[in-house]
Amino acid sequence: MAVIKWRDSYNTGVEQFDTEHHKIVDLIEVLFLAVRNRNDSEVEKAINELIGYTEKHFAAEELMMENAGFPELEQHKKEHVRLARQAKDFQEIQHGEMSYAQVREFYHFLREWLVDHIVGCDKKYGEFMADRPSE
Repeated sequence: MAVIKWRDSYNTGVEQFDTEHHKIVDLIEVLFLAVRNRNDSEVEKAINELIGYTEKHFAAEELMMENAGFPELEQHKKEHVRLARQAKDFQEIQHGEMSYAQVREFYHFLREWLVDHIVGCDKKYGEFMADRPSE
């Protein structure tokens, strides 16, 4: 059973980013399983992969929004910076023997933020892109 169940309501309508969001959900699932299994090396690997993939995803989203003239780009970038900073904070703690309680906290943060961010922010660029004429 998946820890985060994808709902159609999470789709933004931008296929590339919906696919990437699914991948992020998969990476969060891997992190959850590593934490549950108390596998330190897998926890570290999962956190590093999740952060790396998410950074690439954010950069791609921001480039698309910039090229499309998305009016809420700066606010969206701020949200990305906030998440990246918090994820890096957890990554730093992890290098100093992050407790499983802290990793679980990180996982819950990611899960809630992912859903809130997709539904609250990313869907806005999906709607914006849907309203744009095809080129």
